Amino acid sequence: MQVFPAPADREKVKSCLTELADSSNAFKQALNAGIEQLVATITPRIRPLLDSVGTISYELSEAEYADNEVNDPWVQRLLHAVESNVAWLQPLMTANNYDTFVHLIIDFIVKRLEVIMMQKRFSQLGGLQLDRDARALGSRFSVMTQRTVRDKFARLTQMATILNLEKVSEILDFWGENSGPMTWRLTPAEVRRVLGLRVDFKSEAIAALKL
Repeated sequence: MQVFPAPADREKVKSCLTELADSSNAFKQALNAGIEQLVATITPRIRPLLDSVGTISYELSEAEYADNEVNDPWVQRLLHAVESNVAWLQPLMTANNYDTFVHLIIDFIVKRLEVIMMQKRFSQLGGLQLDRDARALGSRFSVMTQRTVRDKFARLTQMATILNLEKVSEILDFWGENSGPMTWRLTPAEVRRVLGLRVDFKSEAIAALKL
């Protein structure tokens, strides 16, 4: 036996369900707008520390690389700024909303870092430093959210892999059929551009690559 045998009653129920769905979508849109607005108030407080990364050298000698291990040039200061501006909001938000909020902050940071790193010059040890920096950020952010953050740092980590190569042709050991489980997030053009950031790589060798 049908719960609502009369066609008119069924239409009323359908109408109510449609209105509920519309209301739900409206609430979701309002929630997303609110979180984005919250992100927009936090990011200007983080931006100066991010921009200061532009002054950090990645043309490192062995002595400079060793010193960076003891005296971190920027990662910990950035993490402290993020935590002091973000963590206090956790008790005020649902777990899901807080995760969404944190991931939007991470997106902002990673995109800005990619732009900054693409404007730098690197020694091989500088590439190793970038890998260390990206891993430190990823490790700390993974504690701040219940969702995985690994994909967020994939491009930065792949940039570091390229910048840490012994020679230009070594990229072919990681590319195409040799990529193994790695899914490249960088296009061939971006790979060439990153290779060009190494102070000791010849442009002729980069141009000759078949990617």
